[in-house]
Amino acid sequence: MPTPPPAACAALPGLLARMARVAHRHPLHADRLLATLSANAFAAGDTAAGVDALYARFGLLEPRGRALELLPALEQAGALAAAGHFPAEAARVCEALGRIAYQQGEYQLASEQWSRALDLAEVSGHLPTGVAARIGLGQLHYAQADWARGLRQMRNAAEHLGGLDDSHLAAKLALNIGVGSFETGDLPAAERHFSHGLAAARRGGHRVFEAEAHWHLARAALARQRMDWAVADCRLALDIAARHGYPWLEAAASRTWTEIALARGDNAAAVRSTRHALALAQRIQTRAQARQAHLQLAQLLQAGGDAAGALEHLWQHLALQSEIERLSLPARATLGAPSADEAGAPVTPEELLLHLCGQRRRLAAAPPADARAELDAASARILGLASVIRWPLGPDGLDAQAQPRYLDLLTRHAAPLALPDAALHPCHAELAGLRGAAQARIEVPLYHGTELAGALWLVDARATRAWTRQELLLASQLGLLFEAQR
Repeated sequence: MPTPPPAACAALPGLLARMARVAHRHPLHADRLLATLSANAFAAGDTAAGVDALYARFGLLEPRGRALELLPALEQAGALAAAGHFPAEAARVCEALGRIAYQQGEYQLASEQWSRALDLAEVSGHLPTGVAARIGLGQLHYAQADWARGLRQMRNAAEHLGGLDDSHLAAKLALNIGVGSFETGDLPAAERHFSHGLAAARRGGHRVFEAEAHWHLARAALARQRMDWAVADCRLALDIAARHGYPWLEAAASRTWTEIALARGDNAAAVRSTRHALALAQRIQTRAQARQAHLQLAQLLQAGGDAAGALEHLWQHLALQSEIERLSLPARATLGAPSADEAGAPVTPEELLLHLCGQRRRLAAAPPADARAELDAASARILGLASVIRWPLGPDGLDAQAQPRYLDLLTRHAAPLALPDAALHPCHAELAGLRGAAQARIEVPLYHGTELAGALWLVDARATRAWTRQELLLASQLGLLFEAQR
């Protein structure tokens, strides 16, 4: 592959597509070229091209266990995207940061990054990143063994993927739906989705997903007690992972090879395979895989009569489990913390909203200014807000002449928009002069019948805030209450 000329950034999409087709044969050379492309684009002030090249480099290095190398560059790229008002590019950076956090077992951080990526993808209309973020959020449920909820999240991602021609996302999604089906006991559906994932991976030349599909098919064959199929698929997964340098996948398939060795009565091979899986997991610093390998080794050594060795690995397993649980604790309260009621019992945001809904008739009969003030105060308490702003259509609010792109966005989206970073609003320039435009917020379109009547801004005190899915749901319900107040 020739070194790209300085003008290559102008034709970056085509260049990245060509590099993707040959990167699995020349990954080191592709990595150097992508690093050069990204650095040159950022140096030239082309943030969008810089992020595109960096994200492509992340996609190359992540399955090879080298994603952590890009953490400083991704964090810097996120800051540049925010400063330059590039919401789609910021969404891609957050999606990548979520995957790094997930690999390390930092599930709370992964949740915040993927939620932020999803919000930014929604406001910028970047469908692939939104689908990838939804898959990530589903994987978080899987990581906590909440298979049914994770599967629902994956199916939601599939609905948004729709007819998008993206073999990478199609393969990833099919495999993840297969995992959820497998863990909830629907083996035929699991095998069907694993086969779909394999077909999509082969169609797009995604070798890591091809290997992953064979690994999952091996697990399904083991569940059916078809040892011949399990051996064949697991060997294929291990061979592809080893030849192309995919340590996460090789570690996962090695643990399945341990199960195969045990089924054959070969305990020595089972121990060797699990030790190999542990070494790979430790090399790429993935806590969840290392924890699983330590537990598997503890069980194997205990069965072999090595109580001391088994205890050592059990302690390592428990230490990693404790660390993952600590990293998964919320860094802040999910919702605004309300005060206690007269009896001293805490009042949850949901209970406050339910109480407010019960006041609709009284609010409808109250003077409009009083009803609005009560709604504002209740909304601020429920979501922990700095202010609540209602922008009607017209001279004193939103105007088609001054905010044409914003009104078009509200009309097209027709649902609450979560803005985790005020600087990354796609209509930043149009809204810059409005009160609350510098703060993070949820924007709820308000309707009169079927016609857009304005927007409700639920504004935080800070410029950034990682809104949760629950907060977005509460905001939607609050919007209905505000609509009832003409």
